[in-house]
Amino acid sequence: MMSLTESRGMRSPVMPDSTRFRHEALFYAGAEQFVARTARYVREALADAEAVLVAVIEPRAELLREELGADAAAVEFLDMERVGRNPARIIPAWQDWVERNRRHGRAVRGVGEPVWPGRTSAEIRECQKYEQLLGVAFAHGPAWSLLCPYDLEALPIDVIAAAHRAHAPHAGRAVGNVNVLVDPLPDLGPPIVELGFDLDSLTCLRSAVREHAGELGLAEQHVADFVLVADELAANSVRHGGGGGVLRLWRQGTYAICEVHDGGVITDPLVGRRRPDFTHHVGGAGLWTANRLCDLLLIRSAEAYGTSVRAHVALPVGDIGVG
Repeated sequence: MMSLTESRGMRSPVMPDSTRFRHEALFYAGAEQFVARTARYVREALADAEAVLVAVIEPRAELLREELGADAAAVEFLDMERVGRNPARIIPAWQDWVERNRRHGRAVRGVGEPVWPGRTSAEIRECQKYEQLLGVAFAHGPAWSLLCPYDLEALPIDVIAAAHRAHAPHAGRAVGNVNVLVDPLPDLGPPIVELGFDLDSLTCLRSAVREHAGELGLAEQHVADFVLVADELAANSVRHGGGGGVLRLWRQGTYAICEVHDGGVITDPLVGRRRPDFTHHVGGAGLWTANRLCDLLLIRSAEAYGTSVRAHVALPVGDIGVG
């Protein structure tokens, strides 16, 4: 398969547009191509005195540092495997970085690789939603450029095809038409626990989650965070989902899972991805907190079935079971 860069005669990725957010893909084959083409992109940014953030996983980050040599000192690196384990945390990371540099009057350019070999199918789907939502998140903000590398040798063909669609011309401009919340969640079978709740029973809900922590496979140090996630999601349903809902718990594969379902409908595709405005007591803190604490958060909402939020917390290595 030919990459976008190859189809343009081996030129560097297109220079950033000065008037809007620009979101492009770099399809490469193997580490050598990644290093050569990404280093060229970074050096073009440095030559224009732009701030540069590279968010990729190791060993690609170290290979790029070696290629850049002394120029690497002028580049900020972010471990994508850490910050992007939960794909819902990637957009806030870019927002914070863009805002910080814009306050100092600097133009910005980024490199972010959200998908790598080893990602689960659920994580990949959320990464694809992240790619769709970039245009929404930055449609009305400052102009900047983001390059998203995809490895043609290591990633499945359907992932590459989806990346082509997400980065096609005009893909991110139909801001009002982006709806990433409507596709159904996968069926996980019978849960370990299913519990209805309302405002008066939130204390019982927290106790029930804590009591089943062992069945869920949670390490002791993760129990408090898991209970807090369940509490935040349930409280969110009480406030915004009709006064209550249903909690379900599973142990599946590499995760302990908590799902809260209610009859409300979410219309904001960026819910949980915006830093809450605590100074004006604007909503959104519950889902934001859940995204901070869990390894994967799936949000689905539609008029036909209400809202389901499913939080995943990774189980300790060597203690993985299937519920």
